[in-house]
Amino acid sequence: MIKTYALISFLACALSGTCSAYQLIGTAALSEELTAQHYTINSNLDAVIVVDRTIPTFEYYTFYGAGWTGEAEGEQGRIHFLEHIMFDTGSYEPGKLNQIIVDNGGQNYAFTTIHYMYLRMRFPKDKFDLAIEIDRDRYYNTKINEEVVENQKKIVLTERSRNSADPNRKFSNRFFGLVQGKNQSSYIGTENFIKQLKPDDLKDYYENFLRRQKRLIVVIGDVDVNHVLTKLDEAYDSEQISGELSGESPSPQFPNPEILGKNVKDTSKNLRIAKFRKSWQTPHLGHRDYATLLILARIMTKTSNSLRSSVIDAKLARIFRVSFHHYKGFSLLSCTADLSPDTSIDAIEATIQTELEKIRAHGVSEDEFTAAQNLHLKSMYSDFYNRSDMALEFGRAFAHANDPLLYPKLIKDLKSARRDDIPRLVDQYLTNDNSITLSLTLPAPEKPTQRTSLYYGIMVLVLAGLVLLVRWAIRRLSSPERLSSNE
Repeated sequence: MIKTYALISFLACALSGTCSAYQLIGTAALSEELTAQHYTINSNLDAVIVVDRTIPTFEYYTFYGAGWTGEAEGEQGRIHFLEHIMFDTGSYEPGKLNQIIVDNGGQNYAFTTIHYMYLRMRFPKDKFDLAIEIDRDRYYNTKINEEVVENQKKIVLTERSRNSADPNRKFSNRFFGLVQGKNQSSYIGTENFIKQLKPDDLKDYYENFLRRQKRLIVVIGDVDVNHVLTKLDEAYDSEQISGELSGESPSPQFPNPEILGKNVKDTSKNLRIAKFRKSWQTPHLGHRDYATLLILARIMTKTSNSLRSSVIDAKLARIFRVSFHHYKGFSLLSCTADLSPDTSIDAIEATIQTELEKIRAHGVSEDEFTAAQNLHLKSMYSDFYNRSDMALEFGRAFAHANDPLLYPKLIKDLKSARRDDIPRLVDQYLTNDNSITLSLTLPAPEKPTQRTSLYYGIMVLVLAGLVLLVRWAIRRLSSPERLSSNE
């Protein structure tokens, strides 16, 4: 089908003499009504288009294939800072761009992740030309000067202050620092790094790094495919960037293999609830075992007769989750918990090992495998009927595996997953020497020193003396002799 389309396009191009650079390179059926079409616009830009006329609006996402994990330790935060500038300013005065979007019935949003940064707009269906004008302006003409940078510093520092008070985020940053071989890892950067950012430094990073990353534009909604492609071709066909970074297939190499098998224990005086995370390195999104591991994660987190239920029923944790996340070249199957006050790390580790051994030895029943399989398929189909979720799945697959249609193809893998593979997966991947364990607990109460004991002893004697003195004074004031003398 794709070859036929390409041949027709070539003949039309040759006969008309007006050849376009874009080319269809793949399609994926999301449902009976929705089909994703993957195009290359130029060597540095791809596009995914999904026509959905149920609502007269469209989503316009631009994904840049670079995130904060690629930034050096101590220098993380540039991509996030540029995201703020591109989202808020473009080539306009601060605040003007967002006002234009709002005045045209649109919404504006942006975010930076581990492996990519994205900008999102949502507009009524007749505003596509405006959306692509804004996107092109951000890409070529973003204004980076002293006024813009100082204005964004205030905003980013406020965001950092708010995030630094979140214990969950601090715990997550510490964990991903271990994964990446860094002391700490944060998309937003340190306070000192943000304060010292200069316009020239940011402009150089924007021109010579961010704009050289391969990009993906995702358009989902009530649009005309030919019009979208024509406008993308007009906006970006002439794009010429020497030495651009083309996307590569992810390496299966784990970022910091030296941390595997390690159990890291931290303490924090500011902590109210002890936290625990155990994650196993698992294959990347395109691997043959990926779909079955997704089903296994569902089985482990059932409400009854599961790892999660065992931990909760034993009151070892207030909150316990089993989750599965993919990254560039690898995935992580993780258990995370907010521990009860009297729970030891050894107790929750032992429970996890016991439940995994049950699965390894006995497998899972056909009913629970099918139930977990259907639940995950339902979740994926739900994503395909939510435009934002759908766009994000295309963007993740693009950034992690250089194939935006890999995620919808996962449905076929899920449907063909085999229950008999479950024990093998547990034995192959969910082992202690293939895991990272991080626990964050309160420091042990300090034992009183001899000086401290003496101090407390003196304080007890002083308080006892004061009590005796007060009692004597009360008796004295209430005695008959005292009362008669007062009369």
